[in-house]
Amino acid sequence: MRRFAFLLWFLTLAAGCIVEDKPINPSGDGGVDAGVDAGELCGTVSCPADRPLCSDALECVQCTANDDSYCTEQGLLCDVASSNCIACAGDADCTDPMKSHCDMNVCVPCTEQGHCEGIEGIGDGESACNDGDCVDCTPETERNTCVDGTACNPATNQCTTVRIGSLDVCEECVADSQCGEDGAASDAHRCVPMFYEMVDDRFPNADTGFCLKSTDGGCVQPFSVTLTNRESLSGAPAADYCGVREQLATCPAVKALADGLQCPTGDPRQCPQPSGLCEQVGDLPNRCTYLCGAVQQCLDIGPDPDNPNTGSTCDSSGTGGTGGVGGAGGKYCGG
Repeated sequence: MRRFAFLLWFLTLAAGCIVEDKPINPSGDGGVDAGVDAGELCGTVSCPADRPLCSDALECVQCTANDDSYCTEQGLLCDVASSNCIACAGDADCTDPMKSHCDMNVCVPCTEQGHCEGIEGIGDGESACNDGDCVDCTPETERNTCVDGTACNPATNQCTTVRIGSLDVCEECVADSQCGEDGAASDAHRCVPMFYEMVDDRFPNADTGFCLKSTDGGCVQPFSVTLTNRESLSGAPAADYCGVREQLATCPAVKALADGLQCPTGDPRQCPQPSGLCEQVGDLPNRCTYLCGAVQQCLDIGPDPDNPNTGSTCDSSGTGGTGGVGGAGGKYCGG
């Protein structure tokens, strides 16, 4: 009997200990009762994962003046006043060129050039705001955003290595502002798309044009052929320009004759292709030239100072050379 009483007393004592040692879960929003135990114990609750810290006021918050680890882990900043994580406190915190402006603690696209100050990787000069993105330059800002007076490529919004107004007529370009007359930028000279043999593909490629003068005031040799209704590479409204006969010649071939370029072995591949020819020009053998349909498409004064008319004719040398190729009746400039 005594044994039974002792056993009963022992079992009762053990059960009491188990009940006494069982942890008591605090109630409350986000506490252990809610199944989330990711933060500090704050009063009678354990802070949830999205507000893991306990403030001095015993409130669960995202960050404090002494602990911003929750924010930094997400690439955010701590706003000490509200104890919340934010994306930015000012434009300096927004380093994405596509979201460079801080508005209501959120990084958003730029709306003015000042929003792009300090953006890394945007050229050597200032950067510009273009349709919400911070870029190297725009045609409107190139004088401030490109260094050394270089022009801006409107297709890529990047500064080029070509100075504003430095290119002559028929030289390759990517922007209107690269074209000039006597080294000065001129509205009458723009970067115009050109073609060869009137195929659909631009010459020399889809990104490049040539500096041409508008037809205002008339055209002069050898740029006597009117190219109609062409929009410039910088987006100037469609207009007419003084050019070359694209069915027969290209700008590089025209400039080769004007510059007196020689082809010593008689091989036309020593001249600008695809339209360059190697022919006898006047009394000068092995000179680069091109096919023509009229004398107005050739030079008004040739490149040889001793023979000023050399290159200013449109005919055939009669030597059976390559001048007959291309359906121009055997005529080439200087023949």
